[in-house]
Amino acid sequence: MKKHVFLTLFAALLGAGCMSGELKLADPAAVKAYQLQLQESKACTADADCVAVSKGCCECDGQEAVNKKYAEDLSAQREKACGVGPCTLQMCYEDIQVSCENQVCVGKKVDPRAVAL
Repeated sequence: MKKHVFLTLFAALLGAGCMSGELKLADPAAVKAYQLQLQESKACTADADCVAVSKGCCECDGQEAVNKKYAEDLSAQREKACGVGPCTLQMCYEDIQVSCENQVCVGKKVDPRAVAL
């Protein structure tokens, strides 16, 4: 009985906490602007210039290689564009290995068996 009351109270508090803030879903125009900005943030001179960032709002969207000097601004832009809407798939995330080729950051998918968990 005590356990049931505790779980009910916990669920009610959790629900109240989740409902107290406004749910902000992705803004399609802002997401498109973010993805265009990704393409404009690729210039590099060395492999060390490049990092991987999320390509879209969900981890399932994959990653994109960009110049690291743009990563923080891109992250803020992505957070603003994507809101807090849920993704429909889980555990579909793929890592990429970044490098600078012909003065452009590029990413190649990493074999999932090569990723240490």
